[in-house]
Amino acid sequence: MAKDRSDEAMVGRMIGRVKLLIALSDEIPIETKLNTQQLIKMFEAALEEPGAQSLSASYYRQLYDDLSDYPDLEALLSAMRTFLPHV
Repeated sequence: MAKDRSDEAMVGRMIGRVKLLIALSDEIPIETKLNTQQLIKMFEAALEEPGAQSLSASYYRQLYDDLSDYPDLEALLSAMRTFLPHV
């Protein structure tokens, strides 16, 4: 069975990896983990809403600001820009 290679599927897989890295990291403070969990949920919801590109871009920028100090997470978030031109 072929993997879905659509932009939406790629972003979904990247978000899943971001969640996993956040959960497994000992470097990220608990407060940041808790804040970003909620922010990721809001980001995912905004991505699924038609016409909510500015909202999803806002959530993305906040996630990037909160997580850019962690190289693995920063790389994943930067890669998302390839599939989400509006961010």
